[in-house]
Amino acid sequence: MRQPRFRLARRRAPLAPLALAALLTAPLAPTPATARTPVAGAASPTTVVPVQRKSSPTTLLSTRTYRLTAGDKVALDTDPLRFETGSWGAGRPTNVGTTLLLTCVGPDGRRALHAHDGENLTPQEPRRKPDIRALLEASRSGTYRCELRASAYTNAWARGMTVHLIGEPGFASALAGRTAFTWDRPAAAGDLALVPGRVAEPMNVTRPAAAGGERMTVTVDAEVTTCNNTRDYAVCAGRDPSASGAVFRSWLVVQGRDAAGRPVGRTHRSAVVTRTVTAAKHHHMLHHTLPAAVPSAARRLDVRLRTQVVSGDRMVFHAGYGYAHGVVLR
Repeated sequence: MRQPRFRLARRRAPLAPLALAALLTAPLAPTPATARTPVAGAASPTTVVPVQRKSSPTTLLSTRTYRLTAGDKVALDTDPLRFETGSWGAGRPTNVGTTLLLTCVGPDGRRALHAHDGENLTPQEPRRKPDIRALLEASRSGTYRCELRASAYTNAWARGMTVHLIGEPGFASALAGRTAFTWDRPAAAGDLALVPGRVAEPMNVTRPAAAGGERMTVTVDAEVTTCNNTRDYAVCAGRDPSASGAVFRSWLVVQGRDAAGRPVGRTHRSAVVTRTVTAAKHHHMLHHTLPAAVPSAARRLDVRLRTQVVSGDRMVFHAGYGYAHGVVLR
């Protein structure tokens, strides 16, 4: 079975991994979803995602179940996929929204994980590659069921519109160490306005560092949205009414610190990724992956996501794990 693409590199003295197969209640291959509509003769596995007026209901793509013990942690990573416009049909919409959704429920039937990747397709940008990396944490022992779903939608719906999801729609999983953790911008903190010219840190985290030093892989997946107007999001008040779209950049910073908060060891920085987000594109996912290490003198691990609207419209950084989350595997 494919391992998650953000799997931690092997250390000199790794903990012996448990066999993930012992955790699975079903074969390793994802369970086919009857709601999928394959495209005959396609070079790669291709599923037709019906275009509708709302983001729900969603199309079930695959499922997987796990038998977990309280405290277990499972790293999840969706397989390589691509959303692509099949046909605009009789319509000429400004955009079509596409969502990939990964959810898990625990043995008590309550939500244990909810993470999504959402962006628009436009006539000028008719394809995109979604990716969800997440950490399922077992709060109690029992069976956990995870589902991968998708949807496509537009308020300018017309007959004959289709979106294709290209690739085998599943997700890889691997048992993570007990010190792995995940974090987000809490929903209680609310959405954050990203004002042109300012560097913002919308979702930072500080955790104790492991004794003796450690290596890790840090990932962040998050959604940002151009304001376009002042009606949809309160934090867009005060935007330049003449602005259309934005140039946006983001990067990750990881630093070990001593007990007093002083930097220890080298500062790890990811590549700075700059994107142009058009008003039609509107929603944009940022994805960062950063291998890092902190020395034995470090007592704290400090992780920061930095963002900047270089020019154009204000943007919104969304709160809540479903929209923005990070994972540290160590």
